[in-house]
Amino acid sequence: MIKNKKRKEGYLMVEVFVAICISLIVMSTVNLMLNESVSLISKTDNRIELMEQFNEMKSSLKREIRNSSDIRFYKDNKNIIPEDGFVEVDKIKVSRVDDVKLGVTKVKDKSIHVNKYNKKLFISYNGGNYEIGNYAEGIEAKKDSENSFSIKLKLNKNNNQFNDIINIRLRN
Repeated sequence: MIKNKKRKEGYLMVEVFVAICISLIVMSTVNLMLNESVSLISKTDNRIELMEQFNEMKSSLKREIRNSSDIRFYKDNKNIIPEDGFVEVDKIKVSRVDDVKLGVTKVKDKSIHVNKYNKKLFISYNGGNYEIGNYAEGIEAKKDSENSFSIKLKLNKNNNQFNDIINIRLRN
């Protein structure tokens, strides 16, 4: 009979417990890193999409407003002149006088507004609404000089906000 034989039965439970704890720590760390990377990718994709939408809206708004002869801003169906900084507006109305043909001038009015329910930016003319962008939450405007205006678009997608300013100079 060997006297110095050690009993190892109790150590097996401790080793299993330590191995399970280490495995859980490693798995939870990997899970946390994966969740953070997916969240970061989602935020980046949303930001890129908001920038693309802004660029499309910017080109459409510049084209429509730059060639107009008159621009008016409305808040609560009242004509306002935003001279003291950016003011939130409900609607922008632009008027453009077409070429004179046979002594008759045609004035084309267009309206730019945000539909707050579906977060889309529209241009209204000829009896119809034409969508020019998504994720729009609001428009702010400021008069810089007699023929120059700044328009701030507020965009939001999945709690990712993007605000940028469009500087527009009237040609007429």
